[in-house]
Amino acid sequence: MTIKAFLVAGLFALPIAAAAQDDWNHRVTAYGWATGLSSTVETPVGELEAEIDFDEILDSLDLAFFGAFEARKGRWAVVIDGMYADLATEIESFPTANFSSGEIGTQVGLIGGYVTYAVVDGPKTRIDVGPGLRYTDVSVDALAEGVDPTPDTAITVDGSWTDLVIATRLTQAFNENWYGVAYADVGGFGIDDSSEITWQAFGGVGYDFGNSWSGLAGYRHLFIDRDFGPTNVDTEISGPFFGVQKTF
Repeated sequence: MTIKAFLVAGLFALPIAAAAQDDWNHRVTAYGWATGLSSTVETPVGELEAEIDFDEILDSLDLAFFGAFEARKGRWAVVIDGMYADLATEIESFPTANFSSGEIGTQVGLIGGYVTYAVVDGPKTRIDVGPGLRYTDVSVDALAEGVDPTPDTAITVDGSWTDLVIATRLTQAFNENWYGVAYADVGGFGIDDSSEITWQAFGGVGYDFGNSWSGLAGYRHLFIDRDFGPTNVDTEISGPFFGVQKTF
């Protein structure tokens, strides 16, 4: 797996910014994400389950981040966001006692593009809704070490696909500096080779420092359920995030 999808997203965002007029507002956001992982992988010998909380993630985290670009004009907005996480954790549940230890490594990359319309656009409250497409690239490596004479079981699944999603976002100003953001989307629905179901949600509180800069902190959860041929994989990634935003 590579990060080529994120390079594509950057190229996709450039025409939007270039074509923007003076009455467009833009915002770029970058986040660090302390992610936890829960993963279930079906194998020929049964299900392998692994889970790690975000407070333990420094032992298994290679990389995790996400970011977004937004162009807004009136009630309309175009949003592009991306996420990448590379994690590994020990297997906690085996189908039989014939296995002693193991590990599941998971790499997930996402690129989403959305067009939203503000059904509420007040001085303090804005609610955006709209459709989008999310490209997902996943690679999962699972290894269960057998107890002699049981052989080791290893399985690798990977794939890329695109999900149709429906998104909504609430932005609420509390005062001149403090504001809150809540976002959720759901998609996949088993259409063609898409996810059986995928959804994500996050909520955060931000502070406007002035001069078009602000900080944001919150919690994000992502769920993906998809069949890779005969193998079903459920992946959940969640944890707190901290980020900065620039408006121009």
